[in-house]
Amino acid sequence: MNAEIQQLVVTSQKDAVRVVALNRAAARNALSQGLMTALQQALDDAAADKTVRVVVIAAEGPAFSSGHDLKEMTAHRADADKGKAFFAALFAQCSKLMQTIVRHPKPVIARIQGIATAAGCQLVASCDLAVASSAARFATPGVNIGLFCSTPMVALSRNVSRKHAMEMLLTGEMIAADEAHRIGLVNRVVAPEALVAETEKLAALIAANATTNHPATAAACTTTVRCPNHTVLSCAATPCGPIDNCSMRCNGHIISCSGSCIHE
Repeated sequence: MNAEIQQLVVTSQKDAVRVVALNRAAARNALSQGLMTALQQALDDAAADKTVRVVVIAAEGPAFSSGHDLKEMTAHRADADKGKAFFAALFAQCSKLMQTIVRHPKPVIARIQGIATAAGCQLVASCDLAVASSAARFATPGVNIGLFCSTPMVALSRNVSRKHAMEMLLTGEMIAADEAHRIGLVNRVVAPEALVAETEKLAALIAANATTNHPATAAACTTTVRCPNHTVLSCAATPCGPIDNCSMRCNGHIISCSGSCIHE
């Protein structure tokens, strides 16, 4: 990983808590290939470091993350294959990143100071815990540009009820931090000036516990989701070969924990 990519995240550590901050503030911390590469490496490093007991994902600038880098994606429409190979690689990379968070051996806390939309909202939902500033906002706005946030949908639906998830997905409307707390997307909402201290307090409390492993994310996904045909599906974290673990079947599709939908 070159120096330019390394600078896309800023890491720091206080006692046993590793903070990994997204550092593309000028681009609203859009999840470019480079940023996802840097975040993936930072998470892998934290997993391997025995001095780390808790990971906090934060962000520099006014936005937590606006989702995928649409400018980067649009630029690849000029490729000979109209961007097909790039998009496949990008979403595979994103899937791996989200699965790394879900399966991370250390608890992962999102610290959200601003907007978290589309894949940025997915990033929040993939974390074990989330502390938000009262100024934070959340949305899955794909429908507003003729798309549907199918990938964030799975992570979102494992945090909030089906009807709340569908309202966010089908309207694309931004919800306030207090509403995100009410429906279960975040654990705590605090004043902007108290965000860092509150997150540090929660992380320190968790880090002080005796166990260093995190079975809730490393061993199992226990949330259930409903398919459009109202069949309740449980995700039991059983290995599924080349498919991401915790995969499910729904109307002839394989749905993975990361939100990928692969036609059979």
